[in-house]
Amino acid sequence: MVVQKQVDAYNARNLAIFLDCHAPDVELYHFSEHTPYATGRADLKNIYQDVFENSPDLHAEIINRMVMGNTVIDHERVTGRKGVEVSVIIAIYEIENGLIAKARFLREK
Repeated sequence: MVVQKQVDAYNARNLAIFLDCHAPDVELYHFSEHTPYATGRADLKNIYQDVFENSPDLHAEIINRMVMGNTVIDHERVTGRKGVEVSVIIAIYEIENGLIAKARFLREK
């Protein structure tokens, strides 16, 4: 499954594999926003290259995963992201043609 492959690449800080899990025109959204904060692999690369280079202890743990059709919802616990000890995130991924086409993120405050 492409979402698990992406999580594994995230944990390994492997940018090439991480990017390959996403559609060329991928869109990333904050949960309540209607306009993406990142569009395309170039934006994705800019964001995650910085994250991977500046987060040596980066790790995402999947607490729970639900799948319905082409939608995957992960409840994640992320540690070591750019100095933040712990973040709890709900990630909603839309899969098209075997790649992540859209992702929406809701972060616990």
